[in-house]
Amino acid sequence: MPRWLPRSFYARAALILIVPIVTIQLAVAVMFLQRHYEDVTVQMTTNMVREIELVRARPDLAEPLGVELVPPPAQSGIRFWDLSGRVMRETLVEEIPDLRAVNTRLERKVVALGFADGTGMRFDRSNVSAANPHQLLVLMVVTALLMTAVSFLFMRGQIRPIRRLARAAEAFGRGQEVDYRPTGASEVRAAGTAFLDMRTRIERHIEQRTLLLSGVSHDLRTPLTRMKLELSMMDCPEAEDLGRDVAAMERIIDTFLDFARESATDERARVPLKALLREAAEMAVPGESVEVAGPEIEADIYPESMRRAITNLVTNATRHGESFRLSLQASDAALVVTVEDDGPGIPAADRAAATRPFSRLDPARSNTAGNVGLGLSIVRDVARAHGGALRLGRSPMGGLKAEIVLPR
Repeated sequence: MPRWLPRSFYARAALILIVPIVTIQLAVAVMFLQRHYEDVTVQMTTNMVREIELVRARPDLAEPLGVELVPPPAQSGIRFWDLSGRVMRETLVEEIPDLRAVNTRLERKVVALGFADGTGMRFDRSNVSAANPHQLLVLMVVTALLMTAVSFLFMRGQIRPIRRLARAAEAFGRGQEVDYRPTGASEVRAAGTAFLDMRTRIERHIEQRTLLLSGVSHDLRTPLTRMKLELSMMDCPEAEDLGRDVAAMERIIDTFLDFARESATDERARVPLKALLREAAEMAVPGESVEVAGPEIEADIYPESMRRAITNLVTNATRHGESFRLSLQASDAALVVTVEDDGPGIPAADRAAATRPFSRLDPARSNTAGNVGLGLSIVRDVARAHGGALRLGRSPMGGLKAEIVLPR
């Protein structure tokens, strides 16, 4: 598609509408001007030439023919926009060899002529050109503008359902659900119905997946509890290692159940984001006061999910580094929550794998430090639920920089 074309559908539809109308108007105007200003003017001027010759031969016929015998004009004069005047002058000069001056600027709607013998005459302009030649052009322009305005109003009504569909799809991508009912033309209604069906299927799939995993995780708690009791009564070297594995499984189950419970009960609300970030960070580091750099701003988010995401990031930062920094940035397009630490960081080649569920980057996949491999995965899911994204990079502090980008 050429770059000079407008990007919006409304502008392109307007272009499709305007170009044919303007082309037709120009074609009709050119044909009208050619026929009216040239052919008609030439014919009327030719007829007037006969009357001029007759008056020059018999001056007594001037008054009956509507011609006045006057001194000749000093010079020729035709206004530059007077197209019919130019055609008239060319015809008169061609038909009357001794014509020296043709002036239409001395008096309005009057033509003055001067001849080589020093005589002159004047007559009404209507004798050589049609009266009110601009009326058809004005009517064409007014009609074109009126029909274009009506077409724009109609087109705007047809495009409005498409914009409503786009807003509903954008809101769903951000984790919001807006009231939408298919309207408009049959094609737009079909697209809207398909979108509603797709949204319903996605929501049903997410709900079924969450219920399935929650049910499995909940059912595993009973055998795990039984295993803990049996291991507590065992007196052998292997019991301690098995106990750590069982504890790790419990942490995985508890983490997922907490996340599933928050996802099911959490509702969007407009909350002071900076205060929520400070509260979530202090939950990860009990007893410490956390400062959050950035502006005081309210955001429409899922509070509990966001609180868990920040807690996970701060927990990872304190687990792998000595210090961390929490900041908030705001722009017209997005909000960016950043957690940085001075730990070893994550190599660029491993950052995609770090956000996968149950992914641990240590070679032995040890779980002695309490890492269940769901921290960054939950943060990524929370960011996506808000229609945003999780970005991992290198922090100026030397460790990992994790950014949650939330669209506004």
